[in-house]
Amino acid sequence: MFRRQRAAWARWSIYAGLGMGVLGIGCRDTSGVALDVTPTHVSTEQESSAGPSPTPSSPKPSDDRLHQPFSQACTTEIPADAGVALPPIYTLTGKNTGLLNEEVQKIWDEIRFVDGEGKPQTYVLTFDLSEGERNLGTVEILMQPEWAPNHVRNFVALTRVGYYDGLRFDRVVRQQAEGDSASELLLVEAGAPTENADPASSHLGYWVLPEFRSDLKHEPGTVGACLMPSEDNAETAACRFYIALSPAPAMDGNFTIFGKVIRGLEVVQELSRQPVLTGEAGPDQGRLTRPVVIRRAVARTLPVVK
Repeated sequence: MFRRQRAAWARWSIYAGLGMGVLGIGCRDTSGVALDVTPTHVSTEQESSAGPSPTPSSPKPSDDRLHQPFSQACTTEIPADAGVALPPIYTLTGKNTGLLNEEVQKIWDEIRFVDGEGKPQTYVLTFDLSEGERNLGTVEILMQPEWAPNHVRNFVALTRVGYYDGLRFDRVVRQQAEGDSASELLLVEAGAPTENADPASSHLGYWVLPEFRSDLKHEPGTVGACLMPSEDNAETAACRFYIALSPAPAMDGNFTIFGKVIRGLEVVQELSRQPVLTGEAGPDQGRLTRPVVIRRAVARTLPVVK
């Protein structure tokens, strides 16, 4: 399903980093049997309520592209050759991944792109970063529901249930494009549930269906969903995300872009200059030698001014 003509230089690290993790509900084992388990102008900020809410009634298939139910926007089954594994029972911060899965589904329908009066709204995700005792600063990401509404809802929901609090920016990807010594891919990846940031187990037992758009181009500040490092990986977006710090033409149209950094890009650039592990290509390549921690992540609504 994934486009095999993607340039080789965009294949490994992006997807040793571009996957995600959590408890074993809905992934497949190696036999392939399912386990049970663009707004442009924004006005004043309004705080959103945080935390899970009562379970909504069973959603029905919707023709509303912006507000599809969880069952329509996500899948709990994935091809056996996608390379996924069972997620961890607990995240790095001790959160039970099965409960996180349930909480995301409970609040999914409450994440809407219109307010109570029917006026358009979007969300901003704010991440406070630190390295040891040193405060690195704040990164703010403006969500773009017109580009990828289901991915926006997923990342807002994960933020609201506290998934990202205490997790890390996992690795820096820096690669030369094949045949073009002047072109370098540079991005950072974040949000794995475990310290080793293994993409195979980086999920909560569900995956967001792809929302690829060939008209959207990667540029510094572009935010997208990580994928597995396999060929058949189009449906492997889950909890991890990346922030591009350079153009990435080989990724254009092959990854779901759902946001843009509007504050703190210099913080991400500084992060990309931190020492990393080097060596042969593999899951540890590019991992930061000193952890950069997401101390707190917050999602808030913003009215859209057209």
